[in-house]
Amino acid sequence: MMTTLQIVLAIVGIGMIGAIVIYNLVQERRFRKEADRLFSHKRDDIMLGEAVRTDPSRRQGETRIQLTGQEASSPEARQAVEDADAPLLGREVDFSSPSSFEKKPDQHDAERSLPPSLAELPTRQAPRAPEPPIQTSAPEARRSPAPEPVPPQIFAEETPALEAELADEELGYLPPLAAAFSESAQAAEPPIAQAQVASGLDAQTEFIARLKFASPAFTSYAGLLNSLRRLGKPVRSFGLRADGVWEALTGNPRNAYSQMELGLQLADRSGAVAQDQLDAFCRTLYTFAADAGGAVICPDKEDVLARARVLDLFCMDVDVLMGLNVVAADAHLFTSEAIHTAAVTAGLTLERDGIYHGRDAGGHSLFTLTNQEEAPFPLDGRGLTTHGVTLLFDVPRVADGVNVFDRMTEFGYSLADRLSGRLVDDNGRAVSNESLNRDRSRLVEFYTRMQRQNIPAGGERALRLFA
Repeated sequence: MMTTLQIVLAIVGIGMIGAIVIYNLVQERRFRKEADRLFSHKRDDIMLGEAVRTDPSRRQGETRIQLTGQEASSPEARQAVEDADAPLLGREVDFSSPSSFEKKPDQHDAERSLPPSLAELPTRQAPRAPEPPIQTSAPEARRSPAPEPVPPQIFAEETPALEAELADEELGYLPPLAAAFSESAQAAEPPIAQAQVASGLDAQTEFIARLKFASPAFTSYAGLLNSLRRLGKPVRSFGLRADGVWEALTGNPRNAYSQMELGLQLADRSGAVAQDQLDAFCRTLYTFAADAGGAVICPDKEDVLARARVLDLFCMDVDVLMGLNVVAADAHLFTSEAIHTAAVTAGLTLERDGIYHGRDAGGHSLFTLTNQEEAPFPLDGRGLTTHGVTLLFDVPRVADGVNVFDRMTEFGYSLADRLSGRLVDDNGRAVSNESLNRDRSRLVEFYTRMQRQNIPAGGERALRLFA
């Protein structure tokens, strides 16, 4: 039987529980009323300081932002908004000739078809680098032509029409990449358009955003560039100087810019750009513009994502490493001294990564010689023994690739003779003239497809996409 004290404690406990339940119900009702009151009418955007209204006449995914109140009467604000809506200046640029390389015509005469099974081809899928650095170097200074007067427009936070403006008004029609690369689709595989915007960014391989300031001003871009570097995709950024010349953006520039253009690469060896990366890219620019007093325009993301996926599929098809191996016979070992002598005689250089590099006159890597075992070659070329070495050549990054392959093969035979080894493919089969001819034919097919897609091997586009 319960004592009087136990009964009193039970009653007090039940009463406290009931009081808590009643208190929670009252608080929930009060907060619900407060939320209904707050969201029952239009609120100003805290970051932009502008009233946001949705225009139902625009297609889904497009938002228009209008300046209201005192902001609408400011001539500087209106000018920044009008300039931000103007289409990007553009011009056609010929990408058919890769920088620092010369293509030979006989590499592109073969009819395109997907290469047959790669089981016999000594090729390797190239690694996909996870953290590419932001690129802030311009190929050359480009002077922007004077823009034509633009009628007053409403500033768009996200404008699906931007891609159409770029294509129809400035750059010409930009056909998409092929949706698939099967044998039946190869004949109709459309190329990437040869188009650049005035700053030097590539409208077909980069997601381009523009930031316009009401008036040129000196500001630090270090925080912005650091944030963009963490997105996981290469970003190129340029600023327009007062003299009309675009230059690569640095953390603390010496010049004031009236506008900026920033390009997020759509694909690289880590894959296609993702929705969250596009969102973070635009969000970072909106935040910076709110602090710096500028207006930002970003293209429609849905079309860009589809284009990025197709571009990535094409790049995966041609992203190949071709390799040959020189292996020791029986229990024989190669010495690093003998390898070093042969490599230096052939014009290769041992670099800090412990790998021998064959480079052209411009310093571009053509092929490499690596140790098959884990240890890199010592920098002095002494004190190492190994059972084999590997010659590698990065197919999409090398111009004039057939000739480079022949040079690599010739060096492979010479190295095998000097070391008393055997030249074999990745399957361990001896390399023959017949197998080399098959490899050359497949190389021509790879390069023909890349050329028809306006991504010539070793060219500026290829070096960015296959970095």
